[in-house]
Amino acid sequence: MAEVAPSEVTVVNGASWAAQPEQLAQLLSHSAAGAVIPDPVGQPPDPAMLMAVTDPGFWSGESRALADALRSLALPEAGDGHATGGDRSAGVITTGPDRLTLTVEEAAATLGISRASAYEGVRRGEIPAIRIGRRVLVPRVALDRLLSMPEVGEPE
Repeated sequence: MAEVAPSEVTVVNGASWAAQPEQLAQLLSHSAAGAVIPDPVGQPPDPAMLMAVTDPGFWSGESRALADALRSLALPEAGDGHATGGDRSAGVITTGPDRLTLTVEEAAATLGISRASAYEGVRRGEIPAIRIGRRVLVPRVALDRLLSMPEVGEPE
């Protein structure tokens, strides 16, 4: 049986949406698979800031988690004053209970699975994620939902 790829929506210049996560969430809720959401102020696409949003239906209902992911794009890198994107933002995202997203590696550790299994779960759409350039983030609420599901063989 052929595997069904999760729906995916491309968002142009993700950092430009950082101040408008609710509007982006609303657009995601009405977007078909393969749709492209343009920059909110009409700026030309920056290839390093293209976001591939897997499971847009999930993200449309999680504007706080979406805001956290978008905020990571808009954080300046230490010392240079430029916006970050992709792997350049590594190490500047806040940690602690206020952080709403995790890296795939952190999600894997939380779930008790291997890094490869977590990336496979993201690819199959079993773990909701947002792709920003080369960076993939998993919302904490998605992990909470996965962990609160009944165990295999347990009545619901």
